[in-house]
Amino acid sequence: MNFVINKNDISDALTRLQGIAGRKSSLAITETVLIRAQGDKVTISATDLETGFEGIYPAVVEKDGMVAVNARKFSDIVKTFPTETIKIKELENQWIEISSDSVEYHLVGMNPEEFPEIPQISDVVFFKINSGDFKRMIDKAVIIGVGGDEKREHLIGVLLEHIDENDQNIVRMVSTDIRRLSKMDYIVERIDAPAFGEKIIIPKKGLTEVNKFLDPGLDVEIGVQGNHFIVKKENEIIILNLLDGDFPDYRELLVLEDIYDIALPRDLFSMMLKRMSIMTSDEYRGVSFHFENDQLVVRVVNPTIGESKETLEIKYQREPFDAVYNPRYFIEAMAFYEEDTVLLNIKDQEKPCVLRAENDNTCLNIIMPMKI
Repeated sequence: MNFVINKNDISDALTRLQGIAGRKSSLAITETVLIRAQGDKVTISATDLETGFEGIYPAVVEKDGMVAVNARKFSDIVKTFPTETIKIKELENQWIEISSDSVEYHLVGMNPEEFPEIPQISDVVFFKINSGDFKRMIDKAVIIGVGGDEKREHLIGVLLEHIDENDQNIVRMVSTDIRRLSKMDYIVERIDAPAFGEKIIIPKKGLTEVNKFLDPGLDVEIGVQGNHFIVKKENEIIILNLLDGDFPDYRELLVLEDIYDIALPRDLFSMMLKRMSIMTSDEYRGVSFHFENDQLVVRVVNPTIGESKETLEIKYQREPFDAVYNPRYFIEAMAFYEEDTVLLNIKDQEKPCVLRAENDNTCLNIIMPMKI
């Protein structure tokens, strides 16, 4: 194998795929990238056995071939290489030479035949979606992380489904950790043949890697083949193993009664909670919300640190009530809203709080109260 490639064509991709190939693994070959030179292009592949990546880049290929080289070291070399043009050549015993006129590296490679096979994609029905919108959906979904050694599919994965509701075609992403749930809708004009069927569950870890390759302003295509979720760009493709399981029925939680809406100024409410969260800790995470007489009084009592209280003027004339919440859930959720006013839909202290932007139900968060 012998080829010449432009550093700028592959440097960003090598950096982004470190989350797939750059981690230490019990299977050493998954810490490599597979480089295949053929014709006038070079294909770079990476996999952790759950998420696969393949990118195709232009090159001047003098001799076809295939090598597997450490992903981290190869990326670092390319990123810091002093010239735009890089020469890569296979040597004896699976060694690889990376060079220019002024610098030369020799890296130990591995047997490319041991590299895990990445599924080949064919006859896939793709659905086109704006990268920026898809990225916002993923950002909102994966912020609800996975705790410890959790294995339940609906907690380590994200539901993606196509629904027809109120004469609208909606692509919906739902994520939960039991304590909270986020729902994000992407409304499309028409889907003749849903690219992913009615619903699938995608691993949060894999979506985090997909997010690194999304370029706002451009479109990507998504689809499903067998047990694989596919995200396709012009010259790059990411393939995720789907999770096999059932996602809990959440739709009852989305039924809201407007009489329980409480309007709050988003920025003031967010900063209020950030100040209150200073006094929280791992042992005392709860913040008390007290609603009464056009006021929201937020209080933290932490015996190991201290206490604080703050009042926000609002419109509220229902019966007084108290509820305790984790303020971080509200702060993280409101970071995705651009509207000046948010609505808290709270029936009582035992029911979940539904947070959404005023006049927009596409992005919605459900936060469970804490028991003290």
